[in-house]
Amino acid sequence: MADFIKFSPLLISTTIKHYLNGPPRPSWDLKCHVTWAVIRSIFSVSKSNAKTTEQMQEESFRSAPAQAGVMINEFKINNQHGYEAQVHLEKILKPYEHVLDTEWKDLKHDGINAEWVQVPNDGWETREIRKTILFLHGGGYYLSNKESHRGITSSLAKKANARILVIDYRLAPQNQFPAALQDALAAYLYLLNPPKDAWFEPLNPKNIVISGASAGGGLSLALGLAIRDAGLPSCAGIICWSPMVDLTHSTPSMLDEESIDFLPNLAKGFGVTHVESQVSKEFKEKAAALTAKIKKQNLGPKIWHDSFDRSDERLELYAPNEGLAIPYVSPMLAESLCNLSPLLLVAGDDERLRDEIIYFAHRSAEPTKYKGPSYAGKFEKSPFKTPTNTTLEIYEEMVHVFQILEHDSTTKSYERTVEFINKVTKVLNEPLPPSSYNCINGKGEFGPLKEHHKKVLNWENIGIVPNITRN
Repeated sequence: MADFIKFSPLLISTTIKHYLNGPPRPSWDLKCHVTWAVIRSIFSVSKSNAKTTEQMQEESFRSAPAQAGVMINEFKINNQHGYEAQVHLEKILKPYEHVLDTEWKDLKHDGINAEWVQVPNDGWETREIRKTILFLHGGGYYLSNKESHRGITSSLAKKANARILVIDYRLAPQNQFPAALQDALAAYLYLLNPPKDAWFEPLNPKNIVISGASAGGGLSLALGLAIRDAGLPSCAGIICWSPMVDLTHSTPSMLDEESIDFLPNLAKGFGVTHVESQVSKEFKEKAAALTAKIKKQNLGPKIWHDSFDRSDERLELYAPNEGLAIPYVSPMLAESLCNLSPLLLVAGDDERLRDEIIYFAHRSAEPTKYKGPSYAGKFEKSPFKTPTNTTLEIYEEMVHVFQILEHDSTTKSYERTVEFINKVTKVLNEPLPPSSYNCINGKGEFGPLKEHHKKVLNWENIGIVPNITRN
């Protein structure tokens, strides 16, 4: 009731606009239009600027209603798996340790908050193929939690007839990279080798699909890279809805002034600022100390572009400027995106992350033709050379993580997601088609990418931070 009162002026004005001027996109009905307006209002820069980081986080933790007929079991993944993940990460992060704060190695929590989302009496334990989805939530690496994504995870559990493991990975700025990746890898290791008191036997990795939305999509791909680089058993597939894969925000769609997306307009300033608080003060002090350590002591090779140097300004809460090109931070910039589990990458045509997702897809499927920036490592030196089977789907008239809207494209996206899951886990005895890049209209009809989608493929500033200042 409180939310209805809070948003009632916006609901009324949006309804009037819908019938007088029409919706932002022709295929949107009133409910879709209103939902978009509310979300855009919540994420507006003016509102974010008036709150502390802690206030933003607390509001983002609000539980979303789960679908009827779904059961949720909360528990904790113990630190045994966190320490095991740490051993693997220390090895693959060695080339980058000179730009990272070592605080991530100190596990201050008593385990990872997690939950199983499932349909009761689904017979999962007795199946030959125990379909399991490890889901990583979105929120820019500093907002949201497992409860806030229950609308998505409960829908996915029902539609895919699978069990979903969702975790609360540690959030920035209180926890810096690679804390979130460590928690994600710990959850994967938990599925492969559960403790003796767990209710299930170790899973075949080919029964597991890793999935995520927004930052969770980027984290899913980072996890895929970490699994590959650490030599761990690979999962069946990776599904990413609107994944954030480039924290340098270097692609053209990020600067599109005509975008109707609810993500902040980068053209008006890099990042979002919040009211000063205890958390922000501590973060700034630690960030300044790390930057000084990196610059003054010359501890290792420079792995960043000059555009990352921003006079004591951190561009992201998640990682230092000098670490933005680490492949497990910005997967799009990895020296190779080959030898990954099959990928399903989904984006809205109207979202700001569209171009980085398109470029990532082409780099993973056609590695010799599309490469990353030279400062981030050369593809020719990578041991991973086999192109990744990649399916890219761009949905017309859709925004960032449009699966939270009620629209025919949402229905189609879920159908395609379930089909992909069933193919990669071998529930459907059908081979996965070769890599493809698709544009899907409001009627669910598939076609090739359009000309404006291809512009990023010739973009000369991949991995270079745009020359803009923070608001």
